[in-house]
Amino acid sequence: MDILALGWGVLAFAAAAFIAGGVVKGVLGIGLPLVVIPLLATVLDVPSAVALMTVPVLASNIQQMFQGKGVLWALKRFTTLIVPMLVATVIAAQFMAEVDFRTGSLVLGVIVVLFSLMQAFPLRTQLPARAERWGHPVAGVIAGFLGGLSNLFGPTLTMYLVALRLDRDEFIAATATIFTIGSSTLYITMAINGLLTLPSLGASAIATLPVLAGVAIGNRLRGRLPEQMFRRALLLALAAIGLNLILGAL
Repeated sequence: MDILALGWGVLAFAAAAFIAGGVVKGVLGIGLPLVVIPLLATVLDVPSAVALMTVPVLASNIQQMFQGKGVLWALKRFTTLIVPMLVATVIAAQFMAEVDFRTGSLVLGVIVVLFSLMQAFPLRTQLPARAERWGHPVAGVIAGFLGGLSNLFGPTLTMYLVALRLDRDEFIAATATIFTIGSSTLYITMAINGLLTLPSLGASAIATLPVLAGVAIGNRLRGRLPEQMFRRALLLALAAIGLNLILGAL
C-alpha cells in the first residue's frame, strides 16, 4: 500500500483516527480497532483498514503488557486460559471460510450488549476467584474459536475479565498480554496464507506512530480516573462493541 498516494487530506484524517483510537486504548486497554476501523472505512476499503491495524494493535498491546501488574503476573494467572485459547484458535482457523460471519457477529453482539446492561445494574455478574479453575479454560476455548473464525477475541475475553472484577492495573495487564498472544497467532497464520504483504506491513508500521502517541495520552488520563469511573467507561466501550457487531451483521 502506497500511503502517499492516498492524498494529504486522507492521511490527516487517518492520523486523527489513529490518535483517537490510541487514546481510547490507553484509557481502557481495549477499543483500538473499534474506533479506528469504522473511521478508516469511510475513506478506505475495509480490507485495507484492517491491514493497517496489524502493527498498531500488536505494538500497543505489547506496550501495555508491561504496565499495571505486568506480563509475568498475567502469564502466571491466565496460563490455563491462554493455552486452550491458542489450541482453539489454530483449530478454528481451518474452518474460517465456511462460517456465516454475520450470524455469529449478531449473536455475539446481542450477548455483549446484554452483559453490559447486566453489569450496569446493581445485580452484577461476578465470578469468585475459585471459579477461575474452570472459567479460564472455558473462556479461552470460546475466545479462541471466535478469534480463529473471525478475529473477534476481544468481546468474549473482555466480558470474562469484567466478570472477574479485576482492578484497573490487573485488567490492563491481562488484556494486553492475552490479546498480544492471540493476535500474534492469527497474524502468523495470515502471513503464511499470504494475507499480509511487506507493503501493507510497512504502511501499518507508519500508522503505529500516531497510535502510540494516542496511547501515551490515554495512559496519563487513565491514571487520573477513579476506579468506579474506569469501570463505567469500560462497560460503555463494551456496549459499543456489541452494538457495532449487531449493526455490522444487519
